[in-house]
Amino acid sequence: MNKNTVAAIGGIVLESYNNTLYGYFAVILAPLFFSADLGVSPITGSFLAFAAGYMARPFGGILFGYLGDKYGRRLSLTFSSLLTTFPTLIIAILPTYSSIGVLAPVLLIACRLFQGVAIGGDYTGALIYVAEQRGLTNKTLVTCLTASIGFFGASIGVIVSLFSSTSLLFSGSWRYSFLSAALVGFYVAYMRWKMEESPSYIELKKENTIEANPILATFQKDKKKLFVSVILGGANFVPIYLATVYINLDLKELLSCTNETILLNNLIVFLCSGFFALLSSILITRFGEIKLVKSCLIYFLFLSIPVYIWVYSNLSLFSIIVLQAFLMIGDAFQIAALAFILPKLFPTNRRYSGMGFSYALGTAILGGMTPLIASWMVLSTHLLWAPGIFLVIISLLYWFAVHIVERDLIV
Repeated sequence: MNKNTVAAIGGIVLESYNNTLYGYFAVILAPLFFSADLGVSPITGSFLAFAAGYMARPFGGILFGYLGDKYGRRLSLTFSSLLTTFPTLIIAILPTYSSIGVLAPVLLIACRLFQGVAIGGDYTGALIYVAEQRGLTNKTLVTCLTASIGFFGASIGVIVSLFSSTSLLFSGSWRYSFLSAALVGFYVAYMRWKMEESPSYIELKKENTIEANPILATFQKDKKKLFVSVILGGANFVPIYLATVYINLDLKELLSCTNETILLNNLIVFLCSGFFALLSSILITRFGEIKLVKSCLIYFLFLSIPVYIWVYSNLSLFSIIVLQAFLMIGDAFQIAALAFILPKLFPTNRRYSGMGFSYALGTAILGGMTPLIASWMVLSTHLLWAPGIFLVIISLLYWFAVHIVERDLIV
C-alpha cells in the first residue's frame, strides 16, 4: 500500500471517528448547547443535530460526485476532508448556550450538516480511488482495508468516549477530543492534496471523455443502477445499526447495563467487525465478491428470525452478545464485498456521481432509519424479536438489487 492509498483511506478513519464521537457525546453536549426554552428537550435537540448529519449526506454525494467526475478524485477527496475538519474545529471551540444563547445550537447543527455533506462523498470517493489504482500490490486486501477502516475509526471514537465518561477526565475533555480530530483532519487534507491523481481520471482527460454534467448524465443514463446502489448502500448498514444503536437501547432498558458497559460492548463489536471485513480478502480472492455477498444474504434470510427468537426468549447479556456476533459477522463480509461491487456499477466518467449520491441516499434512508423502524416494529407487534423480520425483508431487497445488476457489472 503506497502513500496515495493511505491518504485516500485516512479520511474514512477521521470521519467515522467524528461521527461516532458525536453520537456518544450527544448526552454530554445536550445541556451545554440546548435549552428547554427552545421548545424541545436538550437531549432531543442534541440527537436532532446528530440526525442532521445523516440527512445531509445525499447532498454531499451530489457535490463531491460532481467535483470528482468533473475535476478529479484528488480535489474531491481533499475538499471533503477540509469540509469535515473545519466544522470539527468549530465544535471544539464553540461557546455554549449560556454564553451566546440560541446561536450555539444553530452553529452546532450547521457544523453537523457540513460534516454530513462531507461524509456523503468521502467513503465512496476513497473506494473509487483504490479501485482505479493500477499495479497496486495486494489490491484485494487494500480494498477490504478501505471497507474495514471505518470500523476502526469508530473504535477510536468509542475509546475516547469511554475514557471521557470516567471521572479521570474533567468535564470539558470532549473539546480536546474534537480539537485533536481537527488537527489530524488538516494533516489528512494535506496528504490528499499531495497524492497523485487517479490513473483512470487521467485517462478520461487524455481521451476527452469527461461528462459536461456528470450528475445529470447519471440520472439520464444510469437510473437502474442508481436505484440498485440506493438499496445496497442503505441495506448495507442495517445489521450494524441493529447491532449497536438499536441494541444499545435494549442493553440500557432491558438489562440495565451501565454506559461504560455499553461503550465497551460497542468497542468489541466495531473491532471484530473491522477484523472480519479484513478477513474477507481471503474469501473474495477464493470465491469472488458476488458469491460472498449472496452467502451473507442466505445467512441472514434463514437464520435471522430463529436467532432473534432464541435471543429474546433467553434474554441476557450473553444472548445479546451472541446476537451482535451474528449480525456483525454477516455484515462485515457483506460490506467488504460491496466495496468491490459498487465501483463496477458505473462507467468511469460517471462513477463518482453515481456512487456518491445513491450510496449516501441509501445510508440516509435505510441506514439512518433502522433504529426507528426496528422500534416501531416491536411496538406494533409486541414482539421483541420483530427486528429479525425487518432484517429478512432487507436481505430479500438486497438480493433483488444484486440480481438486477449481477450480469452487467463493469469490469
